[in-house]
Amino acid sequence: MSVDPQIVAQLGLIFVIFNMLVLSAAFMVWMERKVCAYIQDRVGPNRVGFEGVLQPFADVIKLMFKEQLRPKAADAVLFAIAPVISACAAFAAFSVIPFGTSTTVFGLLDEPIPLQVTDVNVAVLVIFAIASMGVYGIVLAGWSSNSKYSLLGALRSAAQMISYELSYGLALAAVIMLAGSLSLRDIVLNQSGTWWGFIPKWYVFLQPIGFFVYMVAGVAETNRAPFDFPEAEQELVAGYHTEYSSMSFALFFLAEYVNMVTVAAVATSLYLGGWLGPFLPDWLAWVWFLVKVFLILFFYVWMRWTLPRYRYDQLMEFGWKWLLPVGVLNLLATAALILWLG
Repeated sequence: MSVDPQIVAQLGLIFVIFNMLVLSAAFMVWMERKVCAYIQDRVGPNRVGFEGVLQPFADVIKLMFKEQLRPKAADAVLFAIAPVISACAAFAAFSVIPFGTSTTVFGLLDEPIPLQVTDVNVAVLVIFAIASMGVYGIVLAGWSSNSKYSLLGALRSAAQMISYELSYGLALAAVIMLAGSLSLRDIVLNQSGTWWGFIPKWYVFLQPIGFFVYMVAGVAETNRAPFDFPEAEQELVAGYHTEYSSMSFALFFLAEYVNMVTVAAVATSLYLGGWLGPFLPDWLAWVWFLVKVFLILFFYVWMRWTLPRYRYDQLMEFGWKWLLPVGVLNLLATAALILWLG
């Protein structure tokens, strides 16, 4: 029985993407420590491997051999399932993101395959739906731990997600109206070409306010500083994962960093032209995608060590009284301009 090379290639692509996401989380841990060190005039990790690049792997090995602890009064099943839900939702959300043109893998395939796990015509809705599922893992972790600190962190995460999900969706809707499609691949291809020969037709130039709303909501959705209230060490010890240890603890961190990569990848596809860029041939276009994602992730880290955490009431006030009205006005202005200019 012969094996279809297209299926083999697709499975190989899934394997590569999965491992790249895992490695990206390790890289983000290293980059966060190094950027933090430079900002605070320190050296950062520099013992394990060149410039400490192997430190995240040493941490993983350490976590693998740590004892798995669980509070006596915790719900054993939900306590174990919660980090798995968060991690699975984080990986699944990336499955519809394209990061390059279609390829025949150096002519080995009869038909080219797209550089993404699956190409669906409602990719934006898929991301929006799956990204919302990650908070269920956090809520279950907080509730099943039978800890006041964990429960408070989980409730904060749920309230934060609800507050900023609306603005997140409005920013996406404005781009969808411009592109006329829910497919991320179509949205990227609609940004090809230039204005006046040198300005890329990226939607960030047509939607600067929408890009701002998306990035702020994305930072809040991933529970990153200055919106890291679900973890708030000074108030909640470690928030929803206070009672977790060993690889369960590692899964929550893995989910957080993969979610950051997903937010950066979606921003790249929606606003920064995805894999489109000058100088490189089509088969190397994914390099531009990685560069743009890296710059957004660097901004993530830079912002964490620059801005102080807001008060919780300021978080809610900013989300409902400022960001949401700005998102609505941006959507209405976009619709009006499309109708006016055709």
